[in-house]
Amino acid sequence: MKPALQPARTWRAALCTALSLAALCAHAAQSTETYGGRSAVIYTPAKLPAAGQRALVVVLHGGLGNAQRIADGRSESALNIDAAADEAGFVVAYLSGTPVARMLSAERLGWNAGDCCGQPAENHVDDVAYIQSTAMAIAERYGVDRNRIYGLGHSNGAMMTQRMVCETTLYASAVSISGTLENGASTCPAARGKTLLALHGREDQNVPINGGKGSKGISRVAYASQASTAQVWKSSGAVYTLQIIEGADHAVDAIDAQIRKAEGQTLGQKVARFFGLLAR
Repeated sequence: MKPALQPARTWRAALCTALSLAALCAHAAQSTETYGGRSAVIYTPAKLPAAGQRALVVVLHGGLGNAQRIADGRSESALNIDAAADEAGFVVAYLSGTPVARMLSAERLGWNAGDCCGQPAENHVDDVAYIQSTAMAIAERYGVDRNRIYGLGHSNGAMMTQRMVCETTLYASAVSISGTLENGASTCPAARGKTLLALHGREDQNVPINGGKGSKGISRVAYASQASTAQVWKSSGAVYTLQIIEGADHAVDAIDAQIRKAEGQTLGQKVARFFGLLAR
């Protein structure tokens, strides 16, 4: 059964219409689509390779977030990599988790990345199966090469991204921001030969680099350290590169700001270059 589609008119489309530039802008689009009962926001730039040769980046929000908030720039705005997609020519899928806590709004979502993760973990939500099936459905619909699917996540979404690399072969490579591997695995056979980049703010007090409970964390969970996470990936035959971002805390926007300052590129550009989608 094909997913139900719910077209969403973006500011780009509105601007093109207002300025009578539809001929120039018609191929850049953002749509809200439903997969497995959850909404996802899909962005397709104006210029893409031929069908069958395209790449897809799957973006996972952090705890208390959702896909629409990223797409609209209301939270975790640096995770909105539409501009990098325009520059490099790849499809972006912003996915949504499930409600993270009973007492919070139904729009505050999270991922079952392990014992860390509130209601999704307590309810045994199978986010691994959801992300895999959704990414494959999007790949088929948008003409994506299934060997060119990549993962990007922040915080709880970073933990879920790492879990996907550990337990599936979906992603060719992945970028994890402010997160560690939290599924309890001591080895990840599916990850052999894969490459992961971890970006972590030096001042992170939500998910500390050295592990344990963060002074600003709301989950009250003792997280794995980056050192123990790196050891799991090393023992699995994966290449795990940790880059500590000086002057940044847990927030993805703070990490983006420091990357812009130190490297002269956006977080989106850095991610696209790591995936080999944008020239270095």
